[in-house]
Parts: sequence; structure tokens; C-alpha cells
Amino acid sequence: METKNRIVMSPMVTLSHGPEGEILDNTVNYYAERAEGGVGLIICQSGTIMRESRAPDRASVYDDRFIPGLKHIADAVHNSGGKAAFQIVHHGRLLTEFRKRMAHPEEIRPLAPSPIPRLLRVVEIPNGEGEYADASWMKGNDPPIEATREDIHRIIQAFAEAARRIRDAGFDAVEIHAGHGYLISQFLSPLANKRTDEYGGTTENRARLACEIVEAVKGKVGRDFPVILRFSGSDFMPGGIDIQECKQQAPLFVEAGVDALDVSASERGSTHWQYPCFLFPQGPLVSLAAEIKKVVKVPVIAVGKLSDPKVANQTIAEGKADFVALGRGLLADPHWANKVRQGKLDDIRHCIYCLNCFEWIAVPENRKKGLRCAVNPALLREREFTIKPALDRKKVVVIGGGPAGMEAARALAERCHSVILFEQNPYLGGQLHIACQQPQKKQDYPKILLLQERGLHKAGVEVKLGIRVDSALVAGQEPDVVILATGASPAQLAVRGVDGPNVVQAIDVILGDVTTGNNVVVVGGRCLGMEISDQLADEGKRVNLISRRAIGRGVERNVYLTLRERLIEKGVHLYPHCPVVEIRENGLYAVLDRELLFFETDTVILAVGFRSENSLSEELKGCVEEYYQIGDCLQPRNLMHAIREGADVGCLI
Repeated sequence: METKNRIVMSPMVTLSHGPEGEILDNTVNYYAERAEGGVGLIICQSGTIMRESRAPDRASVYDDRFIPGLKHIADAVHNSGGKAAFQIVHHGRLLTEFRKRMAHPEEIRPLAPSPIPRLLRVVEIPNGEGEYADASWMKGNDPPIEATREDIHRIIQAFAEAARRIRDAGFDAVEIHAGHGYLISQFLSPLANKRTDEYGGTTENRARLACEIVEAVKGKVGRDFPVILRFSGSDFMPGGIDIQECKQQAPLFVEAGVDALDVSASERGSTHWQYPCFLFPQGPLVSLAAEIKKVVKVPVIAVGKLSDPKVANQTIAEGKADFVALGRGLLADPHWANKVRQGKLDDIRHCIYCLNCFEWIAVPENRKKGLRCAVNPALLREREFTIKPALDRKKVVVIGGGPAGMEAARALAERCHSVILFEQNPYLGGQLHIACQQPQKKQDYPKILLLQERGLHKAGVEVKLGIRVDSALVAGQEPDVVILATGASPAQLAVRGVDGPNVVQAIDVILGDVTTGNNVVVVGGRCLGMEISDQLADEGKRVNLISRRAIGRGVERNVYLTLRERLIEKGVHLYPHCPVVEIRENGLYAVLDRELLFFETDTVILAVGFRSENSLSEELKGCVEEYYQIGDCLQPRNLMHAIREGADVGCLI
């Protein structure tokens, strides 16, 4: 198979399937858009290979009746000039977790190499009474079913039949998923595989299932149909597989018939390596691909935060990999490849690795709405979300120059409305501007702010900075439409002493408007509190982080895991369930385990959330017939909601 470039689209769940895992039209449009955008090879989302191993929110390839839907994707990608592969998977012991969300959980068989749950069982009991005093963490941590030889044979044949369906649907290749803590990965890793038969024990034996699956697939689809194997170059878990063992297993995969190796990373407990967030540098997994490339002669695909074109190109130029795979970068901008090829780097809508996409799908009711992206409001509605000239052109006043206001103003101006945007600060961006002041952690955020600012200029939006808006000013503009997008401001604590000189807001620390002492207490255990604690620890300060609830509550799981590791490594003391009751000039009182505890500190830093800035709302409702509120002034949320609401109202008026 020959591709037009060395750019691969990684397989990513879209949540855009029917109840049985059948393909829907918006899924087809989603892949077609990225093929039109110039990607050489698209590896589509994983499909489950057996009815008994089907998982929620996944496509299905366990029956021939799914072939027509799959064919729609293959045809659409081909018609758009790309090559298409489809990934096939068995989730193994993770099905013990997934089946709770299934309509008929009794039909699901969570097979695994060994009956070891996702959270390892206790071996030695600390209190000597036979169990932990608080064993609530064990709820739902059910052991899987140890696969028999008969089960293994059925699994091998199911992979082969699934691959045959992919070929029959017109795809150019198939990818077998053997990474990320799924079934084949569980066999490969000593962390999950404790078998004593020919499928366990030695490095070679643990690779046996993967090799037999590859051989069976090749026997079913033919030697000339490309087979890619995705696997984890490291579990990044003590006791799990590491790159040295992977270098022993990779040649075995090739000997079995694999035509290319897709090198990712992680086990279920270390998925922050699979989905590196804004805290990681570009290309954190490239070194794994480079090591595998030393021991095989088939093409190697590198993946993991590679949306910086310079880093991606350098990876190829230095011989560390033969292909680079982009996932979230192509959610953010499906035309990334064409823009890079044409040298239009400033026009790329970059992924900022905020993981709002994962935060969105973590909410069960959101899964039915499909995947969403913080910076690309057109995701999974590529055909219907287009800029069309307005039939009735209006004068629009947008109040607030944060991401919601900027997105709305640009879209409206592109649709030929006359748009004036007012911002009370001398700069644009709102909360996004604040995020841009953390260059060591959020190096991609300024790219989105610059893109939005350039969009305003290109569209002809009249921008007025440093102006505080009131109803009289709005009335003087005689607008047809007013959009309020005034954002949010930091919340306060309702405790004695909160107005003291030693109390500051976290965003003021980020902006450099205040200084702190060397001994600080950060109040607030969500993302902002964890981030500012990490920043101050980097500056050599002694940091205590306290929260009235759990540390990391509401933080996307992979961001939380990354921040938690960083804080622990840097010696930040974490105090969950520790509410503040009083602040004094030399510290604060909090309650820990129902007892008062005094934290001596130079500076108390508040990171306790935000409150909407919507004081103008009631005044403006009577000023104009058509009025909208968008973004954080409606309710403090994340960047995804701000940009999406701005885009939606921009296309509505």
C-alpha cells in the first residue's frame, strides 16, 4: 500500500454509532473531511470483534451485517483521496467495567489472561483483620474470567473474521489493537498475565497470542493485505511491560506477518501517557518508536502529541519513525495536512491538549451527543456547519472579547453582518489570555488566541478595547442584536479573614500582578489549584494544597493523573476534605479529620472557582429585541462551551 504522505490519523472513539455499533452518516462525513484535509492514511476507530466482547460507544465488526456501513467509510475516504484502515479490538478485563453501561450486561464475557482485576487485589492486609477498614475502593473491581484454550482459539478466529470484514468493506488495511491495557496487551504484559501455560511466563510466551492472531488474520485476508499492529512501547507501570521487553517482542510480531508497527504507550492505570495533555512536551513517545525502529525493518508509526509540524517533520527526518500519527490534532483541524503542505502554518487551528474532549464524554448523558472538541465546534457536524451569508444583515454588538465573544463576532462578520466587539481590558482573550501566561505548561494556547484575533481582523470586526460597557453605550450604537459574553471572575471564600493582605487570587499570581511568600497555602483542589501549586513548587516554594472536597474533583482524569504525579514528585502536601474556617495574618485554620489544624503560611492563594459576570444582563434585555448570552457569563465552564456557543450563535443570527 502506498500513501501520498507520511501522515496517519490515529484511531479515536467518536461516540457516533447506532445502538448496536453500526456506522452513522456523521461518522462517514467526519472521516471524509479529514481525507479531504490531506491525511495519507486514516486508521478508523476500533471495532469490537465478538458480540460477547462488545463495549459501549464502540463500532462493531463482529457480524457481516456491519459491512455495508463500514463500506460507506472506506468509499468516502477513497473518494476524498485518502487510504483507509480500520482497527479491531477485544477489551479483555476492561469489560468488567464497561458492561455496567450495557443494556444486557449478562451477555458480556470479560475474558483476560489471568483473573486479575483492573485494580490489583490486596495480598497483605494492613490492619490484620482480613480486609481494609475501608474497602469501598474495591467496589466494582471485579476479577475477569481467565481465558481457556478454547476461549483463546475463539478470540483468534474472531480477530481473523473481523479483519476479513474490513477487507470486504473495501478498506486498504487493518490494524490490530494490542496496546493500552486491552486484551492482547494484557497477555503481553507481566502485570496482567500470570499464566503458567504456553501463553504466559516468558517474554516470548506472552507474545504468543498476538503472533497467532496476526498469523490467523494474514491467513484470512491474504498475504498482500496490510496488517498493522498497535502496541504499547511501555505500560509506564511498575511491574508492567517496558521498552526493553517490547524490543524483544516486536521482531516476533514481524515474523508472524505484521507489515507495520504503531507504537503507543500506557496501560489502563497510566492513560495519561496514551493521551498526553498540555503538561507534556511535544512528542513524548517518539523515543519508544525510535527504539522499536532499531530492531525491525517494517515501517514504524510514532504517535502522541505530534501536531507541531516541525516536531513531526523532525521525527521523520531524524529516522526515529517512518510515519507520524495525529489524533486530537486532526479533531481540532481536519485540514492540518493540507495547511502544512501549503505552508499555511498560521492558519492551523491547533489542538491545545486541554482534554476537554475527554472531560465531555466522561459525563454519561453527553455520550449520546457524540465527541466534541474545545477549539473545533464543527466536529462531527462537518457538512451542516458551514458559514453562509445572512439573508437579513444586521448590526450586532458583542460585549466581551473572550473566546466566546471572539468566535461569535468572527462568524457573524464572515456572514456579512456588521459587528462591533467591546472589551473592557486592554487585551483580548479573557480566561484564554490568562492561560497564555503559563507558557511552560500551555505552550499551544497562544496559537488559538492568535488565530481568533487574526480571524476578527480578516472578517472585518470592529474591535474596541479598554471600554467598560453600560446600557447607555449599547443604546447609542442602535444595534439590531446584542450578545453578552462578559465571562466570569474569581470566586471568594465565605470565611473570616478572606479580605486580608496575605490573601490573593490564583489568576493574579499567574498574571504576575501579585507576589507570594516562600511558604504558601493554595485553597482549592480543582485544576487551577493543582496547576498553581505545580507552578509555585517549580519556583522552589513550600506548597500545601488544601481542598474542602477531593483533590482533582471535576478535573479530566488524564490531566489529574499528570498533575497528581507532578505534585507528589515535587513534594507538595495534599489535604483533601479539609475545609478552611478562618484566615489569619500568619496562616489559616482548616478542619482535618474533624479537628482544627493551623497552617502557618506567608500567602494564601485562592483557587475556589469562578462566578459569572452578568450584571448587565437585566439592563440589556430591554434595550434590544434580539439578545443572547453565551460563554461563562451564562455559567462558568470550559473553553469548549465558550467557543461552541460563540460559533452556534454566530451561525444562528
